[in-house]
Amino acid sequence: MKQNIRLFRTSSSLWSKFLDSNPQFFREIRGRFKTRNVVIAAAISVICQFLLVIYLLGQLPEYANTGTQCGRYGTELVFSEVDYHKLCFAQNEAGNWLVNWQLWWLDLFIILSFISIFTLLLVGAHMLIADMAQEKERNTLNFIRLTPQSAGSIPIGKILGVPILLYTAIAFILPLHLVAGLQSNIPFSLIVSFDLAVVASCAFVYCLALLWSLSELNIAGLKPWLASGVLGIFLLLTSVIILEGHSELDRFLVWTLMFNPATVLAYLIDACHLKFGTISYLSTADFDNLSFFGRALWTNATVGMGFILCNFCLWTYWCWSILKRRFYNPQSTLLSKSQSYRLTSCFTLIALGFTLQRDAPCMYCNLPPSNIAHITDNFTYLQVCLSLFGLGLIFALSPHRQTLHDWARYRHQTKNSSLLSELILGENSPAIVAIAFNQIITIALIAPAIFIVLPASRQYLLFGLILSATNIILCAVIAQLILTLKTSKKGIWSILTIGSLNALPAICLGIAGLTVTTAPQAWLFSFAPLGAARLVPIPTIAFALFGQWLAISIVSLQITRKLKQAGASETKLLMDRTNGLKGKR
Repeated sequence: MKQNIRLFRTSSSLWSKFLDSNPQFFREIRGRFKTRNVVIAAAISVICQFLLVIYLLGQLPEYANTGTQCGRYGTELVFSEVDYHKLCFAQNEAGNWLVNWQLWWLDLFIILSFISIFTLLLVGAHMLIADMAQEKERNTLNFIRLTPQSAGSIPIGKILGVPILLYTAIAFILPLHLVAGLQSNIPFSLIVSFDLAVVASCAFVYCLALLWSLSELNIAGLKPWLASGVLGIFLLLTSVIILEGHSELDRFLVWTLMFNPATVLAYLIDACHLKFGTISYLSTADFDNLSFFGRALWTNATVGMGFILCNFCLWTYWCWSILKRRFYNPQSTLLSKSQSYRLTSCFTLIALGFTLQRDAPCMYCNLPPSNIAHITDNFTYLQVCLSLFGLGLIFALSPHRQTLHDWARYRHQTKNSSLLSELILGENSPAIVAIAFNQIITIALIAPAIFIVLPASRQYLLFGLILSATNIILCAVIAQLILTLKTSKKGIWSILTIGSLNALPAICLGIAGLTVTTAPQAWLFSFAPLGAARLVPIPTIAFALFGQWLAISIVSLQITRKLKQAGASETKLLMDRTNGLKGKR
């Protein structure tokens, strides 16, 4: 008895210390974690589980019926003229139906897993974004920022406290989920690994949701629904691909499946060792065609799940870094320039790993050059994704007008710092040189793979990447020029302008019926010029590059002129005006 009292006091003291260390979490649970709300959340969870069990029990044969009964959980394989084969229920000597209970428990486990994934990710993200929108409307967000708390305590308090009732509802699912997994002969270690993958996905999505809620788009009422809609479509599409098999999706886009924790379920089903034909979804055989730098990592459960967890942890780290930077300094850029270089390296290397599939003639896999067209298509997907990533970097690094003017005016006060170092690493300097440096990093990481993988096609692939990088730099200088203007809503205007510059040419060419094969010269200036680069001679590509760099130089000169004007001190401007007035007299 005394030992139990000591344990209770220790646990209560630890809980009190945690609440004291994170006042934001205490604030959230004090307003949400009430008896009535907890009872409602628990009741909803229990009722949903009850209805699901009743539905699955309804798939079993009726005990009063003595005729032939067929169904998914039958134990005998019967061939018929209508169906190639179907499962029917057999009877023992006592007249009781023989049921494949292992499959029944497995279906219950899988359905509960998908319900938990969709509920945690969709509802949790919606709740976090809606809560942050309410904080902004009530003008309490700035007050929270001013509280003397550590750098990450407020976001952690939001993530742990806002969906507290959702966590309660899922906690009531865990016992049945665990029992169903063990009854279907899934090892306990794999069940825990799946739960860790779900927790990792929640951490990533919740950090991303908070980051989205802090964006400057003035659509407070639509922010939660827009994010939930995009996330729901993504989860639905990836879940369908995972359930139906993704043996054909052996391309770069398979990386998107790594952001759905349901991918881990394939390893759990494989560990059940059910008879062939009883399970027709989430098969590990689909992982045979997936590779990373030519290595089929996903055929091994430990390595595959480890990679998925590392993928979530890596991008959660980046989202968390951006979130802390943005939360406490809303006027700063999303990324510092040094952070952008590391982020570009991570993104490019991982994307390149999924691009180099096993059927490619590369140094990473001892296979013959069997399908050159396939790896070329993968590089096309890679270029599109890198272009989208580059456009995202433009808006993550480009400072606004007042920040640029302050930098131009007070830059001379920075000691032991050259202009080049300021442009490459400075916090408030223009982002053009940093964007160009990021594109150089991308090309430097991809170029060796191009020369090794496709020696016959390396010329047009490299030129296509250079054209795409130059297009990103041109978009960067145009966006930076728009951000230096005095007009209101400069961010929206820059987004619309850059979006139009990249989308309208392709749309117009498509409407005119000018395809890449019929008019490759025009498609050299498109969003993804890789396909057009292989259809034109080198002088044409050089002329296109010259035109792009000429436009970059003209716009850069205009930005330089504006910054020089802003760099002049107010005293100098006042003296010039005074001298001008004296001259007139």
